[in-house]
Amino acid sequence: MWFKNLIIFEFEDPADALKLITEPQLERGLASQAFKPCGPQEPESLGWTTPMGHLSDQLFHAGGGYFLLTARREERLLPASVVREAVNEKVLEIELAEERKVGRKQKLEIRDQLTFEMMPRAFTRSVRTQGLILPKENLIVVDAASRKTAEQWVSLLRISLGSLPVRPVESKQSLPALFTNWLSGKASLPNQISLGEECDLQSQEDQGAVVRFRRQMLEGDEITVHTKAGKIATRLAVDWNESLAFTLTDALEIKRLRFADTVVEQVEVEEIHDEAAEFDARFALMGLEFSRFLPALFDALGGLQK
Repeated sequence: MWFKNLIIFEFEDPADALKLITEPQLERGLASQAFKPCGPQEPESLGWTTPMGHLSDQLFHAGGGYFLLTARREERLLPASVVREAVNEKVLEIELAEERKVGRKQKLEIRDQLTFEMMPRAFTRSVRTQGLILPKENLIVVDAASRKTAEQWVSLLRISLGSLPVRPVESKQSLPALFTNWLSGKASLPNQISLGEECDLQSQEDQGAVVRFRRQMLEGDEITVHTKAGKIATRLAVDWNESLAFTLTDALEIKRLRFADTVVEQVEVEEIHDEAAEFDARFALMGLEFSRFLPALFDALGGLQK
């Protein structure tokens, strides 16, 4: 349930968030793109599945004005090396039997035929990607480690609803310059932010060197030496208001997000014994945290590019 990576999108027009993201719209739209397993000859399949697993059949979970959606992507695992080996064996068999060389065109035909025959027997692998929609905050947050995966989630929602005018959030300021100023002391840290113990510093030259610091205090002279030499910070670990810890990138992506024990324990101490109620409590708490945290973070970074 707890998101670990945040790739964030905003609606181009705040009115679109409240108009498009409603329970009736989601019920109709998500059902049209519900997940179906890969067919015998399909290399992959993508669709919506229930966020609550066996606890509910509904394709979204709603509460507190937030909506949780889960996309499921299934792919058939047919490695190119396996196909290549089968093709080589078939080619050798033909050449020995007919005493001739197999040409390039026939090799391609053999590869296509063997791929067709092997595909239905290939193993499948599934990956689920969660996204949280906060219509009042004009935001969509996808729990994905890569932008490509997040874009796939957004594209699926766009197909489901027929329209989804959103774009990745972008800071007004240069984030590397801001991070570097925080590290060098040229700019004060916002009240809610304290430095963590990780950062990446990169030379501004083409294909410049990258220095990575891990498990190290970032206020020391060792960091300052690099910033004075012209290196800029492209990733920076920070703590937010003693409730969240994460790494912030120069693309305004949040990596390795961790909720403080004081946040998680708000659910645990209630001793909820019903799985559905516990899921709902965690969902509501996470949505509330994000609705407070994200707008405040954007303000602390100097606002978003419009």
